[in-house]
Amino acid sequence: MTIKPCSRCGQHVTRCIVFSIVATFGINAHAAQSVESGKSLERTKAHVTLQRWLNHSVDNHPTTLAAESAVDSANYQLVAADKALYNPELEFEAETAETDSASIGLSQTIDWGDTRGARTEMASFRRTAAQFNFESVRRELAVQLLSSLADYHTSAALRDLAKQGEKLMQQSAQLAKQRYDAGDLTKVDVDLANLTYAQARFKLADAASESARATQNLIALTGSATKNWPQMLADYPEPQTQSQDIDKTVQQLPKMRAITARVKAAQANVNVETGQASVKPTISIRAGKEEEDKLLGLNLSIPLHVRNNFQAEINSANAEMIQAQREAIDAYRTLKSRLEIAIISYDLNRGAWLTWKESGADTLNEQIKLLERLWTAGELNTTDYLIQLTQALETKASAIEQRGRMWSDWSEWLIASGKIKRWLNSAPSNISREQ
Repeated sequence: MTIKPCSRCGQHVTRCIVFSIVATFGINAHAAQSVESGKSLERTKAHVTLQRWLNHSVDNHPTTLAAESAVDSANYQLVAADKALYNPELEFEAETAETDSASIGLSQTIDWGDTRGARTEMASFRRTAAQFNFESVRRELAVQLLSSLADYHTSAALRDLAKQGEKLMQQSAQLAKQRYDAGDLTKVDVDLANLTYAQARFKLADAASESARATQNLIALTGSATKNWPQMLADYPEPQTQSQDIDKTVQQLPKMRAITARVKAAQANVNVETGQASVKPTISIRAGKEEEDKLLGLNLSIPLHVRNNFQAEINSANAEMIQAQREAIDAYRTLKSRLEIAIISYDLNRGAWLTWKESGADTLNEQIKLLERLWTAGELNTTDYLIQLTQALETKASAIEQRGRMWSDWSEWLIASGKIKRWLNSAPSNISREQ
């Protein structure tokens, strides 16, 4: 057998076919790569849009601004605490009698118990607590925003599905009436179609009400009435926090670090009260003149803690320190439990949603269309059609609710694991925060 050369490329026919196959494969691969690149770009844009919206909403929220003012107040308190506790006193005395006299004196109370140092230390820890509390407030607010946004999109999707169901049931009721008039259906079938349509209207009213409520909650939280709310992400990472890292993760959370700083501030307050209870002598120097005689005096006064030794104040501060320590232990347990629950819940709901997305979503949409065609063609009775259509719509509603739970659990996992900080990478420049 003779293989003739191809008239276009000058190669043998078999080689030309191979070249064509390779070229076609390359074109398809390039097209697939372009589609995937386009989807990746869209996901990146969605991520950036959501992050910018979240940062803007958090940084301009009154709760964040109030926490920022608390940090400013703590800074001024630290400056005040580092100042000298007692100012010197200047005395001037003049007397005209049988003899004329005049004197001037200077007195200074000594901070014998170093109350100033203890107050400075306490104010420093309180400022640290305020800074970490500021970061904790921002993160908690970010979770509220993400959760409210998830509720908004979930309720909107359920409302749209309810509209679709109401429209399908209305068409079913109308078609059932027409087929009843033609003698193809019984009165029972028509009544069932009307009842199902009425139930669909009820569901639509409930879904629209929930959607309006979710919208108003989001408006109240952000202070904005825009209709262009950012979309939630399309892809969600797998929770990777290991059990051995949980303790370290919890200790590094701003909320836990703020509580730890408050414990240290309470410990410093014990030193403050101890310093306040210490003896504070006052030294004064006086110089003057009486007639022709010069006067020079030195005075030392020491308060006697006889009627009040200030031990009650020390005991009170010590009790507050113990209270702060026990509250810190409770907070650690709560935050640790929150993280463990968030990991489990997010992992389960994420897995359930991904399974549905891969296997059930497209199948259900096709099933709804198929049911309608079979019933219209008379190959499916009215009762079975309405039951299966209702079940399909309820399954789709359950899937939307499942996605909403995954969104909420994702936001909860972000804050419980401390990973929300990468979403909140912008902050007022006058606030220095440790991560």
